Amino acid sequence: MNEIITLISLSVIFGSMLSGFATFRMTGMRLMPHFASLILAFVFTVASLFIDNNIIHYMAIALQIITPFTICGTICNILKTQFQNTGIYSAHLGFMGIMLILAIGNLLI
Repeated sequence: MNEIITLISLSVIFGSMLSGFATFRMTGMRLMPHFASLILAFVFTVASLFIDNNIIHYMAIALQIITPFTICGTICNILKTQFQNTGIYSAHLGFMGIMLILAIGNLLI
């Protein structure tokens, strides 16, 4: 397991938690499943750095892959009705794209 990619993934997840919190506050409880998935991805990624267990590592990767997809249904409806606020969502969506690519890279190594 490559700790460098996992550490980079952890920093992206933390950054997306910060940008996601602003998004979450603007949209209310509609993004709760996504935010919960993001927090679980963070916890499992931290655990995979300290605990040498393949199950925890692959759970972290699975959550990193699932988390970007949990925002899709909600964010499309929000962008249809609140197009003027897309600037705040762009940072979080960018982090979600980066996290997905890093998770796939983490899976291949």
